Amino acid sequence: MAVETVRVLSPDRTCVQVDGLSGRRYTARDGVLHMTPRDAAALVKVGGVNPGLSGVTSARLGYRCPECAHGSFFKRCGKCGADCEKEGA
Repeated sequence: MAVETVRVLSPDRTCVQVDGLSGRRYTARDGVLHMTPRDAAALVKVGGVNPGLSGVTSARLGYRCPECAHGSFFKRCGKCGADCEKEGA
């Protein structure tokens, strides 16, 4: 039976090992610690961060405001209200 793990980023990038409340020592792989839910919750309380799960995107999918140069994924600029132009077009 697989043990459920939660991904957590260390509060300090120079910290590559963390001891959990369970007594288990976790070592970061590519800056990410894979921990039990209880240990992950404890690390988040003291400054750890849950990484975003959305992945990466491309600027070509968005829009750029010609008035204020604000980048957005919407046709209307959320900063100044002007109409944005397709990025990379």
